[in-house]
Amino acid sequence: MPLDLNENKQPIDHTDPQYQDVLQDLQGNILQGHGRNNSVHIFLTFPNPQNDLDKIKALKKSLAQLSQDITSAKKQLDDADAWRKEGRDGGVFVHFSLSSSGYAKLGFPIAKQPKGAHLPIPNPGKPPEPRQRPDVKNNTLNNDYADVFQDGMKTRQYALLDPPVSTWEPEYQKEIDALVIIAAKDPADVSKKQAEITDKLKKVATISHVEPGIVLRQNFPTTGPGQVVEHFGFADGIADPLFLKKYVDREEGKIAKDLFSARLNLVLIQDPFGTKNVSFGSFLVFRKLEQNVRGFKKAEAALSQKLGLSPQQAGAMAVGRFEDGTPLVVSEKDGGKNLNNFDYSEDKPGLKCPFQAHTRKTNPRLESVKKGGLFAKTKEEELGHRIARRAVSFGSSSSFGSFNDSSSNLDNLPTGGVGLLFMCYQSDIWEQFEFIQRFWSNHPRFLEPDITNTALLKDSKNYDRTGLDAVSGQSQPNQSDPLIDEVPKPAHNWLKERDQPTVKIDVNFANFVTLKGGEYFFSPSISFLKNLPNLPEDFTPAPIQEPEPAKTYVVRQGDDLSNISQRAYGDGSYFTLIYEANKNVIGSNPNSIVPGQILYIPLLDKKQPKPGERYVVKYGDTLFLIAERAYGDGNLYQRIYDANRDTIGPDPTSIQPGQTLVIP
Repeated sequence: MPLDLNENKQPIDHTDPQYQDVLQDLQGNILQGHGRNNSVHIFLTFPNPQNDLDKIKALKKSLAQLSQDITSAKKQLDDADAWRKEGRDGGVFVHFSLSSSGYAKLGFPIAKQPKGAHLPIPNPGKPPEPRQRPDVKNNTLNNDYADVFQDGMKTRQYALLDPPVSTWEPEYQKEIDALVIIAAKDPADVSKKQAEITDKLKKVATISHVEPGIVLRQNFPTTGPGQVVEHFGFADGIADPLFLKKYVDREEGKIAKDLFSARLNLVLIQDPFGTKNVSFGSFLVFRKLEQNVRGFKKAEAALSQKLGLSPQQAGAMAVGRFEDGTPLVVSEKDGGKNLNNFDYSEDKPGLKCPFQAHTRKTNPRLESVKKGGLFAKTKEEELGHRIARRAVSFGSSSSFGSFNDSSSNLDNLPTGGVGLLFMCYQSDIWEQFEFIQRFWSNHPRFLEPDITNTALLKDSKNYDRTGLDAVSGQSQPNQSDPLIDEVPKPAHNWLKERDQPTVKIDVNFANFVTLKGGEYFFSPSISFLKNLPNLPEDFTPAPIQEPEPAKTYVVRQGDDLSNISQRAYGDGSYFTLIYEANKNVIGSNPNSIVPGQILYIPLLDKKQPKPGERYVVKYGDTLFLIAERAYGDGNLYQRIYDANRDTIGPDPTSIQPGQTLVIP
């Protein structure tokens, strides 16, 4: 029976006959995690159709055959019911996703690929309304929307403040066209299915690399045996949206039911190559996140010493929950028995759970709406940013769990080689994953309290701003966040005592999770794969990209920064602007760009410095260039320096983007 996503207002009963056709064509893992303890994630690279069209046609046939192995949502949910009732193992789970480049190589150019659910949809007779996003610096809304699936994760470094692609693991620096996930309870079953599938696919595609995944579990009194945890030792996967009525019914408490009930359109969009209102798919974000367990636990110990708290309490300050999942803020109405039945209405000043705590930053529980800020105007808008998180761990399982208060064991903990294979599903990557990372986790002013209206904080002279998410917030050296035109700073306002003003302590937790690579994918309907050999194809080569302001550009053979500047701005002299915006990618030598590097082409601010006015330093500025534009003579730079010594410091060559200078 067809399903209209706009009419679906609440979680579904998956046994209802009206949903069976949809669930049969939908891949598993989207509405509910597959639940297997062992998995492999196989990354594929397809042949270039311009060079080997016959192999592409053979690949399509192989993918059509693979569709027979894919686990449908219906089978997964039926198996889960059988496991709960009878203890019967659901067997091997298989899932398949395509990147934008994968679609293109199969004959589906960008114009025909799946589009984010929140793209502006024109009304008859009316122009489309662009998405608007907060510009906190200027307290306004800006038009800012990108259908980032087609761009790919590599091009989003400047927006997400990810590490440069050149620092990713080599396998992720290459083009990735598809991802196959195989999971099972028994590792032997995973290996058997992996050998079976790769034996077929390696004849028509390249197996780029394979990432094994494991589920770490810990026994806690609060959550019972087998609670999923990650390598820092904290309970994981507690607060995901619930798409199935049976799981919502199990939640105790009105707050939990209200905040975690989710409509299907949070993760599903119509598959453009399937049956209307029957065939759906979902965008999948995959990121390999390495965890520095030793660093995190040492920061935890350092913070505990400075605050006079136990390491467990200090760690909970950074995460927002204790290791067993108990939140720092719980509903007093039910005594905190339900791990999800709470919001922050009883902790508006952030005196129980710091504003920078990971769970408060990435799941604000309507706090952004209640603050009346630019980040969300309505309950529906904030809840629309949620993601269906499906992370599993990688690396040795011997290092995770609770640790002794003594720091004597900390040097034995790993600094790398372990972490999370972070995955999440959504109907729009920009509006969901990227929004959470950019506007919440990375934004130093998100959830900043109103100090003037908060009696317990207004006298705290040390409080400046919330800072980065204490766990997943990202910043890169000397790279300004384009949202705020400054380098985001770590959180350093910590609670020495509950219900007391914060104290300023420089203990940075935000450097212990590092992106090692990833990609954006779309998990199509099963019928799309079955019909793949028969679908119309278009192998017209994509047009050659030219550099444009406010977009990324892939360096080609023969490029240098001067000719890139000439093509982007019509003036080659702005090459320093491009260099300063990409110094962490290019390195110390602006003449050393190489083909394949992804550069961000910044907007050209044409506002000129004028005597008697203030001027905000931009990328590529020097005092000499500012003096040249202000006075017509760069040699007068000393005049500007003398008027701004307190701002610039002892070195006149060290001006930074975002500094405000007086032009005398």
